[in-house]
Amino acid sequence: MNHTLKKIDKNQRELIVELARDDLKTYIDRTESELGKDLHLDGFRKGKVPKDLLKKNLDTKQVLEVALDLAMKDSLAKTIDKEGLDVLDVSKLEIKENNPDKLVYKVILTLFPEIKIQDFSKFKVARRDVNVEQKDVDDTLETIKASRSVLRDKDGAIQNGDKVEIDFEVRNNGQILEGGISKNHPLIIGGKNFIPGFEDNLLGMNKGEEKTFSLIAPKDYYVKKIAGQKLDFTVRINDIKSVELPKIDDNFVKSLGKFQNLNQLIDNIKDGIIEEKKLKEKQRVRLEIINHITKNSSIEISEILVNQQLNSMISNLDKDLHANGMELGPYLAQMGKTQDELRKEWQSEAENQVKTIMILHKIAKDNKIYASHEEVDEALNIAVQSMLIRGEADKNSLNVDVIRDNISSRIINEKVLDFLGKTCSV
Repeated sequence: MNHTLKKIDKNQRELIVELARDDLKTYIDRTESELGKDLHLDGFRKGKVPKDLLKKNLDTKQVLEVALDLAMKDSLAKTIDKEGLDVLDVSKLEIKENNPDKLVYKVILTLFPEIKIQDFSKFKVARRDVNVEQKDVDDTLETIKASRSVLRDKDGAIQNGDKVEIDFEVRNNGQILEGGISKNHPLIIGGKNFIPGFEDNLLGMNKGEEKTFSLIAPKDYYVKKIAGQKLDFTVRINDIKSVELPKIDDNFVKSLGKFQNLNQLIDNIKDGIIEEKKLKEKQRVRLEIINHITKNSSIEISEILVNQQLNSMISNLDKDLHANGMELGPYLAQMGKTQDELRKEWQSEAENQVKTIMILHKIAKDNKIYASHEEVDEALNIAVQSMLIRGEADKNSLNVDVIRDNISSRIINEKVLDFLGKTCSV
């Protein structure tokens, strides 16, 4: 096996790997042995089929495909290790020659940039005590009550707490806003889910009534295009229902199926709140430590890395929108933004995320923190089974290598964060 390494820029290298006939034969033999473990032939125990029979009964095309994949992955890993490269990403795979005598392929390696971290062992973050306030319990009970509420038709005027269905239009300077028309829109009056003042204008209205009014959008409104602007609303009331909330007592609690009395429910709520607050406090401590290390570190990040992170952030947003039945294009239009504007807005956050990735990687490397094969395999099996059960993928479409790499990174990052928490918190 031979290779050549060419510097593209400070953080990128072009790597060309060449495998000779003997190298390729080794990978084919390994592949045949691996595939042969599952081969069933009459007269032989599973995994005990002689080598000459293996060759005759295995799918030649499958052997060559698997061997090619194995040859590239294994030779790439060995070359990176031999060169002592700290590789962040491998991209732009190009097979330049592939025949029984020779395999030549080229990849672009993106290296982790240089990072210098000052000693952080003396930096300490005080952990805060967490406790349950009565308001926390009351708010949770209100949420439970709302989930079991009974709706009844109402003839009278709208009051706080009523559930209504409305048609509405929103105009700015006489033009209907993108997404500014809705039919039979459900709304709980007093829930404060609309622009401030909107629900107040519906109080006292009756079924079938229509009303026009104007409001000024808050200057910090999330839709920047209309922040601080005058908006004109036309609203028609289609339906009004009173919301009857259940009384929280032992009988109601038993109907939930898990508890015998109200005290059991309250204890369960407190336990859940405590765990949630502990998690938030753990995240606060971790963030404060990471921010300190970032401020006291010298980190060089390239535009390539930031753009990759921005692409990932946009992709995640797109997936979240799809999960909620929305599309990225219309969503951005409603927000009054282009994708380029969103990327500029997220630029600083993307840079911070890249720095965090760099720091976690550096600390893991310096302190020999890694994910064992057993840890990764166990988490991988759980993740794959979960994806298959939820119908998110099928066996043929799963990219197990990508999932494995992501899981390994998550395990390592969690170990690093635990390490930092033990080192820097009191």
